[in-house]
Amino acid sequence: MILRRAHVFGLGVTGRAAVEWLVNDGWTVVASDDGDSENLRKSATVLRALGAEVFLGGHNDALVRPAGLVVLSPGIPPLTPAIQERVRQGAEVIGEIELGWRHSKGTFAAITGSNGKSTTTVLLGEIFKQSGRPAFAVGNIGKPLIEIAGQTTADSLISLELSSYQLESIVNFRPKVSALLNISPDHLERHGNLENYGRAKARIWENQTEADFLVFNADDLAVVELVANSRATKVPFSLAGPLTKGGWLECDDFVFILPDKQSWKVSRRTSTLPGRHNEANLLAAILMAKLVGVTDEAVIAGVEAFKGLPHRLEMIRQFEGVYYINDSKATNVDAGKWALAATEPPVILLAGGRPKKGGFKEIRDTISGKVKMIVTFGEAAPEIERDLGDLVQVIPTTTLADALGIAREHAVPGDTVLLSPLCASFDQFNNFEHRGEVFRQLVTDMK
Repeated sequence: MILRRAHVFGLGVTGRAAVEWLVNDGWTVVASDDGDSENLRKSATVLRALGAEVFLGGHNDALVRPAGLVVLSPGIPPLTPAIQERVRQGAEVIGEIELGWRHSKGTFAAITGSNGKSTTTVLLGEIFKQSGRPAFAVGNIGKPLIEIAGQTTADSLISLELSSYQLESIVNFRPKVSALLNISPDHLERHGNLENYGRAKARIWENQTEADFLVFNADDLAVVELVANSRATKVPFSLAGPLTKGGWLECDDFVFILPDKQSWKVSRRTSTLPGRHNEANLLAAILMAKLVGVTDEAVIAGVEAFKGLPHRLEMIRQFEGVYYINDSKATNVDAGKWALAATEPPVILLAGGRPKKGGFKEIRDTISGKVKMIVTFGEAAPEIERDLGDLVQVIPTTTLADALGIAREHAVPGDTVLLSPLCASFDQFNNFEHRGEVFRQLVTDMK
């Protein structure tokens, strides 16, 4: 390896954090990004001032600089030609998660899944905080792991959300507890098919041994199949009924039996999080906390303190007898199914954006009897109408503001207007947060 020389690919949030850490640690750093926007140029100016060499508009010019270590941002596929050229040059290729893990101390609890991982990660982080030990919630939720690596100690508890993109570029990463919440078709434009997507998710326990734990959803057959070959000690959770070990919902209690036979109950009323999907998230988070030794008192305090995340079934307001709920985080059909299951009918559904592979037929059973109208916006409007238009009236519009206006015209007291888009946001918004913030402001401004 060419000592202490690194090439960082991508200058988003994680890429910038990686450059800053490497420079501060004494590395000679070159960084590159395909884009050349105003924001990237501002970032490049800051990073150059720190001492990094930065190239925008492509990676090729950076390839002539020697580098023994490549750090990938999650948005860049490992098979990108420039990455493969670095491999041919003999560089080690890792992601920001691997970099952060190598330079962090403490106990890691890592969470992945198609839906619910952000809520579970932040909930677990809140429980960790209540333990009195140094606690962090980082990763795909928006705060890079490498950013907090220097703050961690041997006593730290780290709740880490991991996407399939981030898991593609781990090498030795090994959490004490991993969790797979669920699997449904997502990011197939990157992974090609559901099998490859599941294989990427399964890397979360790739380096675990019997001394580690794997928390998994026993109600999801795809998850059960994936975890079968894991060497970690498996700890299931279920909403369907009792288990011999793990966690489940029994009447109005969460019931737990840990691998060491310790048993415990927590009232469902301890949490105000709405919906069946959040019961699964609570089971997973509580199991993970107990498996790393958090006390019962800290678990209950954390669950009570956590009130949910923005853009996840977020009640914006009740106006003229109509409820307006922001679930912009529902970027796929499975997330929309959970949102509808947690929402009282009748519902006017606002859906649209950039569609993902697979269409919208999987939500037909959930739509029936609950949704009285769908108002569409963005690129997916024709496809939504094609797949669902025989079940319920579908009104196409162009923008989210237009869709909200139509919904307001048709809503009557007792209705719920639910933004649960079923789609990515990138046709009209920077990300799902931007979409949710626009919706929140539109609803807040209604008079």
